[in-house]
Amino acid sequence: MNPESIDIVPYQKQDYEAVCKLLVESFKAKFQALVTLEDQDIQRLLMKVWVQDPNPSTMKQFVVKENQEVVGVLSLKWKAPSTSLPKTKPISWTPLVKQFGYFNVLKFWIGMHALEYTPAADECYIDHLAIRSSHRNQGIGRRFLAFAQQFTIESGFHVLTLHVAHKNQGAIRLYHKLAFEVEQSKYNALRHFGFKEPVWHLMSWKGTKLHSRREHH
Repeated sequence: MNPESIDIVPYQKQDYEAVCKLLVESFKAKFQALVTLEDQDIQRLLMKVWVQDPNPSTMKQFVVKENQEVVGVLSLKWKAPSTSLPKTKPISWTPLVKQFGYFNVLKFWIGMHALEYTPAADECYIDHLAIRSSHRNQGIGRRFLAFAQQFTIESGFHVLTLHVAHKNQGAIRLYHKLAFEVEQSKYNALRHFGFKEPVWHLMSWKGTKLHSRREHH
């Protein structure tokens, strides 16, 4: 796939199942650290627990497709104005416990909760970025990040942020190449318990910094 020909398009409701499948494939090790379930059951559980309709005033998702199939997904979120707080659909826990088991559901919920992050008022946050394994190292991740940077500037945010596990050095190198810097590194007990990854970095990209670099060249 030629990076120049990659089209990033808005997520649509009919992409939901494909996106869940992609997330399970991309973050397989993390999900398997949480629950003792097969991939298909992890996908079913994710589809029951994960918010299906992101609030357009606080979150946007984008996908890359090849032959109508989703091969990449990017989710951006920001702080909700006090007048438009997102409405969350209540989850029916009893059938989930019956289907997947109490401890699987509990650990899954704790894991999802551990990944929650509330951006500041002037901050755009990459909630997740996932690419199908067969389409990695083809420039999609770099295109997604450049797209997120452009979205940040055009939407009037001052900073673009993301979390990355310390172990994921490949991703950290890519972020550094695109002018992201480590803002803070923290031990997170919930993420350690859930994902066996104790140290996480909050990385940030500031659009003005990139502009000033260009001006100096």
